[in-house]
Amino acid sequence: MATQGQKLFAITIFGYKKEDMNKEEYHDYISKTHAGHLKALLAKNDIVSYTMQHNTTATASLIYQIYAGHLPASNVSDADAVIQIVFKDIADYLRVRQDPHFINVVNPDHGNFADPKKTRMSVGSFEVHVRDGQVVS
Repeated sequence: MATQGQKLFAITIFGYKKEDMNKEEYHDYISKTHAGHLKALLAKNDIVSYTMQHNTTATASLIYQIYAGHLPASNVSDADAVIQIVFKDIADYLRVRQDPHFINVVNPDHGNFADPKKTRMSVGSFEVHVRDGQVVS
């Protein structure tokens, strides 16, 4: 991860599964197959990190424990997964997207698991304040 003061960016993807997949199939597919297509390409292009948060039926109820009734149910995201890719420079991420492996393998693979009508994305600056239990900023 970057040192304090180094500018980072992140693309965050709020992923939704295809209707004909159950959550277990979706999480297994993105974690093993899709990430398997993508990890080496990201590393080759100096991407800082690539993470997945799997939102399952079992973990969904934890939000109510954490917020102890102080969070309206309508505020809880229904995304099946949250994926984040952190990079130092937009050129690094653009190289990934322009790579023949991304064009011919990774991008078409989205059709095997993703619901493009529901999936949402955001891009912004990324800050690290605590890393490995230590305050860094």
